[in-house]
Amino acid sequence: MTQILDTFRGSPADEAGEPWLAYLRVSTWREDKISLDLQRTAIQAWAKRGPRRVIEYVEDPDVTGRNFKRKIMGCIRRVEAGEARGIVVWKFSRFGRNDTGIAVNLARVEKAGGDLISATEDVDARTAVGRFNRRILFDLATFESDRAGEQWKETHQWRRAHGLPATGGRRLGYIWHPRRIPHPTDLGQWTTQREWYEVDENARAHIEGLWARKLGIGYATPDGYGNLAGWLNSLGYRTGDRNPWRADSLRNYMLAGFPAGMLRIHHPDCRCDYTANGGNCTRWIHIDGAHEAIITPETWERYEAHVAERRRMTPRVRNPTYPLTGLIRCGGCRAGAAATSARRASGQILGYAYMCGQSRHNQCDNPVWIQRLIVEDEVKTWLAREIAADIDAAPAADLPPMPTDDSPVRQARERVRLEAEHTRATNALTNLAVDRAKNPEAYPEGVFEGARTVLVQQKAAAAEALETLAAIEATPVRADLIPLAVGLLAEWDTFQPAEKNGILRSLIRRVALTRGAKGKKGAEGSGMTTIDVHPVWEPDPWADETP
Repeated sequence: MTQILDTFRGSPADEAGEPWLAYLRVSTWREDKISLDLQRTAIQAWAKRGPRRVIEYVEDPDVTGRNFKRKIMGCIRRVEAGEARGIVVWKFSRFGRNDTGIAVNLARVEKAGGDLISATEDVDARTAVGRFNRRILFDLATFESDRAGEQWKETHQWRRAHGLPATGGRRLGYIWHPRRIPHPTDLGQWTTQREWYEVDENARAHIEGLWARKLGIGYATPDGYGNLAGWLNSLGYRTGDRNPWRADSLRNYMLAGFPAGMLRIHHPDCRCDYTANGGNCTRWIHIDGAHEAIITPETWERYEAHVAERRRMTPRVRNPTYPLTGLIRCGGCRAGAAATSARRASGQILGYAYMCGQSRHNQCDNPVWIQRLIVEDEVKTWLAREIAADIDAAPAADLPPMPTDDSPVRQARERVRLEAEHTRATNALTNLAVDRAKNPEAYPEGVFEGARTVLVQQKAAAAEALETLAAIEATPVRADLIPLAVGLLAEWDTFQPAEKNGILRSLIRRVALTRGAKGKKGAEGSGMTTIDVHPVWEPDPWADETP
C-alpha cells in the first residue's frame, strides 16, 4: 500500500477535528467596516490552533447586526440539525447587536448542544466568569451600535431638515450631485459641494409615463408593478444599486413619492425600533423635499387614492376574472357579492351567478342570487341608456353654441379666496401671539383670549370650506366620462374582462342587487331582483351606510 509522505499531507485542521461553521459579517455602519478577508484570516488561525475544521464560511456583506434577518439564522438551524459543532465568529459583535435577538438565538444554539466562539476574544463560556465576560462584550457591542445609531439619526434629521433624502444616493429620474466629489485639480483628494438633485430631462417623459401607466391615464387598464418594472428595464433604466427593476423595488420607489417632490420618513410619533424590526413598520409620512417635482400634485393624490383602493381589494379583485368583479353589492346587507359556480347537466359552470357573500354564514336576511350574464346585460343596457340620454341632451347642430360651464373657474376663484383667508387668519394668530409676548401690558384681561378665539374660528371655518370645495372638485364630471362609456360599449365584445373591469371602475361606484319580497312564496315580486347601477358622478346613495 502506498504511503503518503508527510510533506504532502494537509494540516490536521483540514482532515480531522470538530466541524464548525464560520460566520462573517460586515456592518452597514461605514466607520465599523471590517473586511471579510481579515475575519477569514483570523478564523483560519483559530482553526489551526486546535483540532477544528471549518466546513463553510457564511458571508453576510453590508448587513446590519441590529436584527436577525440574516444568514446567521441558517447557521443556527444547521447547528440544531447536528451538522456542525457550533458557530465561530471574528468577534462576538458579528453575531448580533440586539439584546433580545442575542439572548433568544444564543439560547437556541446552546440548547442544541452547540457553542458560539469568538476567534479573537478568548472567553470560556462554560464557566461563570466566561459567561460574564461574554455578556460584557455583547453589551459593549450593543452600546456601540446604539451610539452609532444615534449619530446617524442626527445626520438623517439634518438632511431631512434641508430637504434631502436620509441616505442620499441615485434616484430614478434625477441627476444626483453628491456633497463629496473628487478634487478637480488635486489628484487623489476630495472636496465638498452643495448636495442637490436635478431633474433628468431625458427621463422626465418616462417618469410621467410611469405614473400614467400605473393609473391607467390614457390606457385601457392600469398596469401592475411587475409590468412597469419590465418596461423600465427595457428602456435601460436601473435601480440606484445598478440592479434591474423588480415589482417590489418599483413599488417602494413610487410609494416614496420622490418624483412628487416629497420625502417619505418614518412617523416621528412611532416609538418602534425601526431598524431592529427590519424596516417592516408601515407608519410613514411624507414631507416636502428640496428637489423639483416631476409629477403634479394632482397625479400624486390620484396615485395615493389608487393605492388605498387597491389595498382594500382582495387579490381576486385586483386581477378580475369578470367585467363586474369587485363592483357587485348585495342590497340586503350591502356587503360584497361574488361570482359562484353552478353544477348543471353539462357539468360545472364557473362564474354562473352572483351570490351574497354573507349568505353562507347566515348574516344576511335577504341574500341575493342572480345569474351573472343577466347582471352584465343590464349594465350594458344602462351604458346604452346613459349614452342615449347624453346624445338627446346635446343641442342641434344649427343652434349657436351655449356658454360653457364656468363652475371650474368659479371653484378655482373660491379656492384662492379661501386659501387667502386661511393664510390671513394664520398670520394674524402669529402676529397676535408675538405682540402679546412683547407687550403684555397692552392686553387687558380676556382681550387676548377673545381675539385668539375669533381668529381660530375663522381659520377653522376656512379650512372646513377648503375641504368641502376639494371634495366637490374631486367629484367626476359626467360629460368627461361618457366618452369612456361610448368606447366601452362599442368594443365590449373585443375587450378582455380585465379591461372592461378597469373602465367600469371609472364609471360605476357599484352595482346593487336587491332581492324582492325576501323570497316568500306567494308574495308578489318574490324572487325578483332589482339591479341598480350607482355611477360615480352622482351622490353616493349609500354614503352613510356603506360597510
